[in-house]
Amino acid sequence: MTREPVAVVNGVTALVEATISFAVAFGLKWGPEQVGATMAVVVAVGNLPKTWWARSQVTPVDDPRSNDGRRLVAERIPS
Repeated sequence: MTREPVAVVNGVTALVEATISFAVAFGLKWGPEQVGATMAVVVAVGNLPKTWWARSQVTPVDDPRSNDGRRLVAERIPS
């Protein structure tokens, strides 16, 4: 799960959206405005974990460090 955290969050968001769409198609009496507003909230709430949790699970490429703070790239030796 930590190798593709953004994919996991996107999958959950897509599942919620599909469930809402399925419910509307088969009996939930919502108008287009309610469906649109609900989908917008689902997407917005789904983006919060992508921003906070998922980014904490990946190594930044500009300054990669291990869990204990050691650099993962060798220091450059000045020439």
